[in-house]
Amino acid sequence: MAKRYFATKRKQEPRLLKITLAICAVLALAYGCTVLYGYFRGWVAPHEVEASAVNSLDEARALAKSGDLAGAEQLAATLAEDGGEALAPQALLLQAELNAAAGKEDAALALIQQVYEQYPASPERPAAAARYARMLEKRGQQDKAWAIYEDLRQTAPPALRAEALLGLARKAESGQQTASARELYKTALSDAEFNSTPWTEAAEGLGRMQVAAIFSTEPAAESKLYEVESGDSLTSIGIKLNTTLRLLTRANGIEEGATLRLGQKLKYTPKDFRIVIERSTCRLFLLDKDGLFKLYRVGLGMPEHVTALGKYTIGNKQKDPTWFKPGAEPIPPGDPQNELGTRWMPLVPVEEGLPTDLGIHGTIAPDTIGQYKSHGCPRMLNEEVEELYDLVVRSTPVEIVEAVGPDFMKLAL
Repeated sequence: MAKRYFATKRKQEPRLLKITLAICAVLALAYGCTVLYGYFRGWVAPHEVEASAVNSLDEARALAKSGDLAGAEQLAATLAEDGGEALAPQALLLQAELNAAAGKEDAALALIQQVYEQYPASPERPAAAARYARMLEKRGQQDKAWAIYEDLRQTAPPALRAEALLGLARKAESGQQTASARELYKTALSDAEFNSTPWTEAAEGLGRMQVAAIFSTEPAAESKLYEVESGDSLTSIGIKLNTTLRLLTRANGIEEGATLRLGQKLKYTPKDFRIVIERSTCRLFLLDKDGLFKLYRVGLGMPEHVTALGKYTIGNKQKDPTWFKPGAEPIPPGDPQNELGTRWMPLVPVEEGLPTDLGIHGTIAPDTIGQYKSHGCPRMLNEEVEELYDLVVRSTPVEIVEAVGPDFMKLAL
């Protein structure tokens, strides 16, 4: 009997050990799963919250776009409180947009200021700084605005640096610092995204400064002096220098019939202009060797008289033209029915199949500029067509295209 008893005990001991080890393994596995689950939840939960916040921000923008400004404002306000460092600045800027759209300029300014001051590391801060400075500038707080613009000029990426350069250019222009303003507008034009609002503002500002410089009696970096020789007249000098009579008279403060003195020095600015007209946007680009000189708005042909694409040159220009309207008696200059306005610059085709009756001219209907209301001719405001008339000479190349791209200013006609 004793032998059987001890034999049974030896068989049970290994079995108990295996059971104990199995229980320990199960407990260890359970503990490991608990730890792993906790770690997983700790990693996933913040991402779920962040994704939810992003979705809520997109929802707020969608509400604003649909016209539900109150709903968008409420959702944006919640995100501004709970969105954290990443999304709160975006939510605040959206709130600012909504307040500005509702005419609440003070509230919009306070929200933008909050982003500018409280989130210095946010990617949204440069945009907020540019907007904040512009609002301060409009409120007459120029010194504070200009300090922000100067900081952005040194630190912001190009697209936002353009906003700062525009602010500094406006400062220079208001102080009649034409050369400085022109360089700032030119750099802003280079930095800004093509066709964006800052790009257009830079193009318009640059044009103002370029025209001011070329017509001014003060010397400019690119201007030169011509010394009057025996037998010279303003007309012959203009032909010799490939410039217009009016450019010479305006840049030298003299009348068209002025008597020239031998050895007299005349200021002139060498230019080889060309014109590109973009049909899809009703814009006229005056270009020189350095790129854009000035941007103008034009009116173009109505659907049944669409402005023909192609290459032309400027023909014999006319001041105060008579309009030889087809099927009617000639309409004299100054007549309220004379649709040519104060200037006529015929477009002479240099390609086959193009119309021969087109020209760039003024208008008696300024509200049609930027629209397709003409019988095919590019029309301009009278004061602007007079300016263009004084800038470009006969045979200036003109190309009418459907659309231009960012590099069109670099392309020769």
